[in-house]
Amino acid sequence: MDCLKVPKSEGENIRQKLLKKDLLFQEGKIKVEGDHIFIPLNKVKSSEIDDLGYEIVEKDIEVRKKTERDYRELVDVPSDLENYVPTSYDVIGDIALIKIPTELQDFKRQIGKAILKTHKNLETVLEDKGVHGELRTRSLEYIAGEDKTETLYREHGAEFELDVEKVYFSPRLATERWRVVNKVKEDESVLDMFAGAGPYTVLIGKNVDVDHIYSIDLNPIAIRYLKKNIERNSIRDLVTTHQGDAGEIAPMLSVDRIIMNLPHSSKEFIEPALCALKKEGTIHYYEIVEDSEKKESIEELLKRIEKEDNFAEILEERVVRTYSASKVHMAYDIFVRKK
Repeated sequence: MDCLKVPKSEGENIRQKLLKKDLLFQEGKIKVEGDHIFIPLNKVKSSEIDDLGYEIVEKDIEVRKKTERDYRELVDVPSDLENYVPTSYDVIGDIALIKIPTELQDFKRQIGKAILKTHKNLETVLEDKGVHGELRTRSLEYIAGEDKTETLYREHGAEFELDVEKVYFSPRLATERWRVVNKVKEDESVLDMFAGAGPYTVLIGKNVDVDHIYSIDLNPIAIRYLKKNIERNSIRDLVTTHQGDAGEIAPMLSVDRIIMNLPHSSKEFIEPALCALKKEGTIHYYEIVEDSEKKESIEELLKRIEKEDNFAEILEERVVRTYSASKVHMAYDIFVRKK
């Protein structure tokens, strides 16, 4: 099968470009050999991918078996409740997290078993009852499979051990994390203000030759998993961890780039972040906001940054995902030059 030969470091970036152009053969498994990966292609003309600058080679590719059916086909609920059956759920390692509507509480065991039957790589299904408190822990209830909350998750060549109940983690941010990794420059110092189990920290440490990464989290269990993941991914010499309040710790640091992934309350930490930033640098700022109010919200943030005659410029903004019917999860890359 025709494949695009791509360096590992560029793999996800190129895969996304091929996907957008409808050139990716999605049923084919990507092959890894040494420092390169081989991405299976739909039938294409070489001119369609010349702009990517990579070679097309022939490789034997394993083709995934298509799922025989949607899990919802195995769930037997009254016809008036069929529209309440969730269309999606999060998969973290071998654990599925699913939100069950009140109307379907009597059917959740059946739902869990159906998910396991149609997703052979899963071992556990848990009901997700939401994230709570300043430590960002989840309320979970066991539904089906093995009764556990700890798992091993893989993303872009990195491995993350974590407890999905005790440490906040979202697989839905994988594309956004990789976008940020590709913005980080060699020899920069980076602050991950709300690091959790370390997805930003580890991905940056594994893929960019940075000077150093400082990672903070208030949750002591998150810090424990963060340290495990730093060791697991062999980046111990690159990272310093801090357990505590980012608002108190950040001003003691001096960095070129800051990641502020605490979207419900990042704005509360903008002044400590500015203290941590060198004379100039970049802040990756996230917030969840009413869609109708996002312009006013970011303008307010920029005014706070510029309060001390600092200069601020939005380099890039994007909707990471729709959070609810009226709210969006926004990402802003903000360049700051301090007075």
